[in-house]
Amino acid sequence: MNKLEFEIPFNQMSKSQQRIADFIVKSPERIPFYTEEDIATKAGVSIATVSRFWRSVGYDNLKSFKKYLQETQHSTPARKMQHVLDKTENEVVVQMITSAAVNLEETAKRISLQAFDQAVEALIVADKIYVHGPGSTSCLSDLLRFRLNRIGMEVRIMAQSGHELLESLVHAGPNDVVLFFGFVRKSPEATVILDQASESGYTTILITDLLLSDMIDDSDIVLQVDRGDRDAFHSLVAPMTIVESLSVSLAGQRGESAMEKLQQLHAMRKHYASLLPK
Repeated sequence: MNKLEFEIPFNQMSKSQQRIADFIVKSPERIPFYTEEDIATKAGVSIATVSRFWRSVGYDNLKSFKKYLQETQHSTPARKMQHVLDKTENEVVVQMITSAAVNLEETAKRISLQAFDQAVEALIVADKIYVHGPGSTSCLSDLLRFRLNRIGMEVRIMAQSGHELLESLVHAGPNDVVLFFGFVRKSPEATVILDQASESGYTTILITDLLLSDMIDDSDIVLQVDRGDRDAFHSLVAPMTIVESLSVSLAGQRGESAMEKLQQLHAMRKHYASLLPK
């Protein structure tokens, strides 16, 4: 399976071309069903810009690009997994560890230390922290709640989708933070979270692997990570490292308060060891 190929590098494209390219790279499975008008709407550019885009990157038109996608059979979870298996053969663990190291190295380049410090500052003063982690990122939500609850910080996990999301969001106010994960594309839930922020006044923290997205522009604080190429197995190692880093930083910020909670937990474990063994 090949990567999506454009004749000009991403960093040499215009801002509008980058928006189109980023949308295509993150959502190739949708392109066969989209018109140029659809793509223009999703990428936030004009239809004329989309029409000119194809020739600038080496294709006659949208139809020829769709044909290229069909021939190269991009995307779908099954193909991504097969790609990993084909590449790794009998050394899966070695290849996965190597890929994770690359993800972390790239994340170290992408992450803004200033944005990270802002996230820690926002979380430490928040009355309540709401976390939205759809799909596979639900484990990251659970990890963050586990770590922060331990040091006395209240974290509430939001419903992954549907109207139940609003049951949590309705309580979020100006002194709260909503942290959410936004990978691949902007979901309806992310749209609601960001839209309601202007009404309710809570601070939004986005953890994403996208380079260009309306979510980035609309979020208060953005932490960018790398999860691998579009057609690769998307690892959660880098975003998990960010979650762990936030947890450690927050424990440090809370100082004695955090240590007291951890010591209290240790004492309770000893006291109830016979009833609640490890």
